[in-house]
Amino acid sequence: MPANNQLTKNPTGGALALPDLEPRHLELVRMLAQEGNREHTIRRALGLTPAQWKRLKEDTEDGELSPLALALEEGRAEGAGEIVAFMKDKMKNEGDIRAAEWLADRIYKINKGDGNNEDAPRVLIQINAALSPEEYSRVIHVQPEP
Repeated sequence: MPANNQLTKNPTGGALALPDLEPRHLELVRMLAQEGNREHTIRRALGLTPAQWKRLKEDTEDGELSPLALALEEGRAEGAGEIVAFMKDKMKNEGDIRAAEWLADRIYKINKGDGNNEDAPRVLIQINAALSPEEYSRVIHVQPEP
């Protein structure tokens, strides 16, 4: 990276020049993202201004992730994979019930989306006509109360 990391005018035109990120910089981004560091921390570690960071993260003209954005995503995915592996190990080898609950809730979404938990929004069905119980049961499945 150049010593002066500030955005400068390109001598060939008026466009802003950006520093080139070398493979070692992208590896640093992967490593810091894997460890859970926030983007502003990674940006400062590279010595980039917020404007440079934003421009370097922009997708390519083909719609592909930029090398910087790709390194960030790869690092985050690797970090998430390590957490899942750690929790699976605790569940299997230590019989840790909390690790199993965490995996079921956060990763595998077990018992989610069935609409039977108290946090889920309820549906209100309003029928603007008087129906007999038989007609109503044809419109919606009715479960008798115990």
